[in-house]
Amino acid sequence: MNAIKVLITGCGRHSKALVQSLKDNIDRREVSVIGINNSAANILRSDVDKHIIAPGIHDTGYIDWLLDLCTKEGVDIILPYITAELPIAAENREKLESGGVKVSVASEDAIHIANDKIEMAGRFQEFMPRQTVVHSSNEIRRYAESVGYYTGTPLCCKLTNGCGGAGFAILDKKKSLDISLFNKIGVPRYISMEQLCDIVDKGAARVILQEYIPGTDYSVCVLADHGEVKIMCGFSGYSMEYGAVTSGEIMKNDEAYEIAERVTREIALDGNACFDFIIRKRDGKAILLECNPRISASVPFIAKAGADLVYLRCKQLLGEPFDTDINFQYGLKMVKYYEYYYYQ
Repeated sequence: MNAIKVLITGCGRHSKALVQSLKDNIDRREVSVIGINNSAANILRSDVDKHIIAPGIHDTGYIDWLLDLCTKEGVDIILPYITAELPIAAENREKLESGGVKVSVASEDAIHIANDKIEMAGRFQEFMPRQTVVHSSNEIRRYAESVGYYTGTPLCCKLTNGCGGAGFAILDKKKSLDISLFNKIGVPRYISMEQLCDIVDKGAARVILQEYIPGTDYSVCVLADHGEVKIMCGFSGYSMEYGAVTSGEIMKNDEAYEIAERVTREIALDGNACFDFIIRKRDGKAILLECNPRISASVPFIAKAGADLVYLRCKQLLGEPFDTDINFQYGLKMVKYYEYYYYQ
């Protein structure tokens, strides 16, 4: 089997296990990995065969720089790892692939829908929490009253274009003033109604106000082929840091699987994608929060459970056959540790 060279964009510390699983693949194939990142402080320096500081993804010369790099290094596959880059990669896929490299990204239409929390909420509101985009303190207070916030229905807020947990906070005045909770690992951010109103009135951000669903974080990662789910696997997240699961368990939830399959089909997702849910505490119902049409930081966990979805995506892009009948090791648990890496 021929060796391949893979380039991972936005390659940082959360990519370490991904690189390891690509190299430790089921075919024992030689996989070389180039990691690029525009931050010297955040770039992954271990496990990759080469790490390169990149221009910013919004720089006018970024695509030409990436194309030149792939040609120079003989890259076979580009794996975009950050949400903000997906529309850019989808728009420039033809140009990038003109040099012989394959780009792991869905269509522009699919990316536009999946990346847009407002669009997703409009299309799939039957599966998602009640929510709206707010533009003023008056809108916030009116919506809060309409959903019963003042009589006990909890609310949270998030950025319309945020990812990795950025911008998420739960409305709770008492906890928002508890300084012992600030930046505490495993504890979400809290904000008061007054603080949120002030932020929105100042136009500091576009904000979604959403019903907060108490429960357990749950995700379903899929490998899709133009709207058809080929493989999927779910896991519960018992603790998280910066939007990534640090303790979890491989677990099947039929309702979440059905929702992920329907959304994948209806927006024609292709390649790797991850659906985030809450398993509601009071009745066990799966509530869809969002869809990330890219590699998840937790796919190495799924690889250990039975299927390396990213390596299989590489095979898919190369037109190679692979087994889709996977017996996942449900009940497999994971805890994430950290280690030092020294360099000059």
